[in-house]
Amino acid sequence: MRRPRRRTMAMFAVALLCAFCGRIKTVSKDGYRAVLIFGSSERYAIAVKGEKRRVEGEIGGSRLVKVIRPDLGKVWQYRPATRKVLEEKSAPFDEIVPGYPLEPRFDPAAYAHRFGGTIRQIGDAVHGIHPCDQYEMRLPSGDIVTIAAARDFERLPVRVEHVRRDASGQFQVVSDTQLLDIRAGADEDLFEKPKGYTPVKSFEELSR
Repeated sequence: MRRPRRRTMAMFAVALLCAFCGRIKTVSKDGYRAVLIFGSSERYAIAVKGEKRRVEGEIGGSRLVKVIRPDLGKVWQYRPATRKVLEEKSAPFDEIVPGYPLEPRFDPAAYAHRFGGTIRQIGDAVHGIHPCDQYEMRLPSGDIVTIAAARDFERLPVRVEHVRRDASGQFQVVSDTQLLDIRAGADEDLFEKPKGYTPVKSFEELSR
């Protein structure tokens, strides 16, 4: 009599575990939201889901949102304070953060090929609480780019540091871009054109 009961309990536990796992969001399937930091002062909220991109921050004295939708061939920029929106066609290589790989499952060979550099894995690193694979890419110019890809977020790049030699031969930081406060999941409405906004024809008009 005990064996069927144990089997039933085991099946229930497996079903419960599967149901729980089904609710776990991943950055590759559900996208993510994060805080993007340039240097020590510039901070932007970003959202990524597949090819869809969104960035939001203070630019020109008020909050500016930019959304790239390659699937629709559209780019929207809008200011919630003035309720103005600028719609443009997207280009094949439009980027929310130029040069920064925002996709999980970082491909070092493809990234190096893009810039004509060579790349190698140089070991492990920790960025915040994230254990990372660390890579060093050397560019034809002699500059060095170090990339940290978080293993707990499907090898999502969480830091890209670019250094260059100065006149004295010492390496100086050109840029240091980081992702912080990463949360798996990005709702579809984050990437939609805002409703009730007045369309404008130029960025200058958007900034007024």
